[in-house]
Amino acid sequence: MGAILWVNPVGTGAFDEETSQLIEAVRSPQHEARIRHLDQGPPHLEYHLYEHAALGPMLQLMREAEADGCAAGIIGCFYDGGLRELREALRMPVVGMAEAAMYLACTLGHRFSIIVGRRKWIPKMTDNVVLYGLERRLASFRSVEMGIPDIAADPDRFYDRVLEEGRKAEADGAEVVVLSEIASPQFWDRARAELAVPVVDPGVACWKWAEMAGDLYERLGLSHCKLYGFESPPPEPAAP
Repeated sequence: MGAILWVNPVGTGAFDEETSQLIEAVRSPQHEARIRHLDQGPPHLEYHLYEHAALGPMLQLMREAEADGCAAGIIGCFYDGGLRELREALRMPVVGMAEAAMYLACTLGHRFSIIVGRRKWIPKMTDNVVLYGLERRLASFRSVEMGIPDIAADPDRFYDRVLEEGRKAEADGAEVVVLSEIASPQFWDRARAELAVPVVDPGVACWKWAEMAGDLYERLGLSHCKLYGFESPPPEPAAP
């Protein structure tokens, strides 16, 4: 059974249970989920400074997982913070939540919209859309204007707002709606009933992508190219 490490890159276990529930709803029996959060770190990654603080501890968890034989690793945040750095450092495939969700959306429709928590998130996520070469596939960003603490305090209001903005995204020409936060199983019944377009949960997308990446890595040795962009730095010289 190929183990896959999911790192919630925050210094709290508050998101681990919902992560576990989502994975168990879609997990192939060939893969085992290992869910970790940082021993110390920021409460969320809404700020670039928080992202930088989380990178070192997240890298350590990923290195331990690779040494333990894990098939793949997942960065459990839609910002994809540290994705390129981890691909430099590791041979094990590393999956970004936003990257996987956007690429899946492109197979489900010609243009997609992304529902974000706050307008604060849009510049970084726009940069990622461009980095992934998908700016021509983006119909719009739509914000529910709720930060991570707000979402945790009132998830029902968050889901109401997501569906409201999802309907507006349809008017923007979106054929697929991409969430920037993972949703509960109860949300999917409402989403299917109230929206005319497919909805991509980023947690589902990155988990299933990691299953595929892990299989290809274990069976064929297929992983990130180590020339050019993901070339690993040279080993540190031994201490005298």
